[in-house]
Amino acid sequence: MSRFNSLRAALSPRPVARALALLSFLFALAAPVHAGSLTGTYSLVPAQIDTGFSVRVLGGKPVLGGFKNVSGKIILNEAAPEKSRVNVKVDLTTVHTPNDRITGFLKSSAMFDVANHPVATFQSTRVRVLSGNAAEVDGVLTLRGKQQRTKLTVTINGTGNAVSFEVSGGFFRSRYGMDAGLPLYADKVNLNIKGKGRRS
Repeated sequence: MSRFNSLRAALSPRPVARALALLSFLFALAAPVHAGSLTGTYSLVPAQIDTGFSVRVLGGKPVLGGFKNVSGKIILNEAAPEKSRVNVKVDLTTVHTPNDRITGFLKSSAMFDVANHPVATFQSTRVRVLSGNAAEVDGVLTLRGKQQRTKLTVTINGTGNAVSFEVSGGFFRSRYGMDAGLPLYADKVNLNIKGKGRRS
């Protein structure tokens, strides 16, 4: 019964019909469009994603930084979580750190080589539920024209038209030809990503 028909029935002169119809109308108003279901496609926009990374330094403080332009999509299937998908694009030219010299080095040909490879992508290949709202996501990270498998842990919360998520994991930079500074600067780049997705 549509909300309009419920309202019209609620005005019926018959007392019982009027009471039942009024309750139906009130429940229809209270129920969200996507009540309880996260199934759907969610767009990721740069303004709502905080992508941070850290690299340990032997005998010193870690190098901290992030990327200002990360976008993509999350496709969730609540009935069959293993069919969920994640696709992310990272604009490497937006890498930043508190130190301009380090930022410049990360953009150079020795590291991300943004002049020739300005974009990195991650595309999931498998999703496995760990517990509750946490999942292990296997995927392919493409960086500097090279593809390597990597694994991330993702936690998702939300209802209705939006989800919030937190991602942890990382990758080994030497696998992409970025071995400058080893072993003083650690091989593993640790990722910590937080953000929101809006239902498309």
